[in-house]
Amino acid sequence: MGKWIESNIGKEFDLRTGGTPSKSKPEYYKNGNIPWLVSGDINRIEITECDNYINELGLNNSNARILPSNIIMIALNGQGKTKGSVAMLKIEAACNQSLVGIIPKNRKVQCPKFLFYYLQSQYLKIRKLAGGDDRRGLNMGLIRSIKFRFPDDLPEQQRIVAKLDGLFAKIDKAIGLLEENISHTQALMGSVLDGIFDKVYNDHKSVPLLKHVDFIGGSQPPKSNFSYELKEGYIRLIQIRDYKSDRHLVYIKEDSTKKFCDEQDVMIGRYGPPVFQILRGLKGAYNVALMKAIPDEKVIIKDYLYYFLMNGRIQNYIISISQRAAGQSGVNKKALEAYEIAIPSLKEQQKIVDTIKAAIPKIDR
Repeated sequence: MGKWIESNIGKEFDLRTGGTPSKSKPEYYKNGNIPWLVSGDINRIEITECDNYINELGLNNSNARILPSNIIMIALNGQGKTKGSVAMLKIEAACNQSLVGIIPKNRKVQCPKFLFYYLQSQYLKIRKLAGGDDRRGLNMGLIRSIKFRFPDDLPEQQRIVAKLDGLFAKIDKAIGLLEENISHTQALMGSVLDGIFDKVYNDHKSVPLLKHVDFIGGSQPPKSNFSYELKEGYIRLIQIRDYKSDRHLVYIKEDSTKKFCDEQDVMIGRYGPPVFQILRGLKGAYNVALMKAIPDEKVIIKDYLYYFLMNGRIQNYIISISQRAAGQSGVNKKALEAYEIAIPSLKEQQKIVDTIKAAIPKIDR
């Protein structure tokens, strides 16, 4: 085993950032074939593709430069936890000024993934260099100052990486088992809801959902209008996948849409798999893959509607109808609107909601 070297990023690596071709010059982007990275791309972990491209004209008329493949990228700023995050660039690409490529100066550190794991381990320390969670960004000087400790023996770097790869593979397996347990929990939750709502149907008159609930679909702005960084006058565009992860943040101009939702709204995933997901908890504009269920709150409270739409009877019905309908690739809106809901008094609805909420911790355990 070789000796370990104490150094810093600036001594061992060259840093290269990029730039943004003028957005007022569409000819810089037309028929672009050069991948152009923005801060949101850092969340891909291994960057093999991106959503944005520029052409040679845009490259030559900006500070963007082609970066080599198999280097590490770090985010200088970005929304949420992006600042200080790292990714492995597996393709040649250009980037904007929010990212920096870290390129070895010599042959001491020829295992990019060793640097990747090292910088991941220093994530919180790196963020603190620029004020932690506040809005200040990192800069080239701060990146150069990051302390870096590494073995001077390449096989030793590779051995450490192989060990970490093996450990993370075990973690991924554990996550898979956890997700399987979550699916069992969801099935148990479904059976609890079925029992509750079967009794509600027996005790109360039911009417079509359309009588007291509006279902409003979202809108789909063109990708050319997307921003991958939060800017003044922009709002988050919510997609189905965003209810599971913040890895793909997208923003649009707030005045470009009229379809908004907040954390308490009842949202429906129109497309799958799985079709007919019942979602809530995010605020922003919502895209065409989502519908908002808006109850007349003088008759139906939102929490009651939320749990009602998750019960097995309506889930099985809407999913089966949507799969059978010719040419229908998502939730059949007419079938959903015609489905009947049993409506107790508002006071009884709240009692039902309280019963369900009390059961959730027990189910989770």
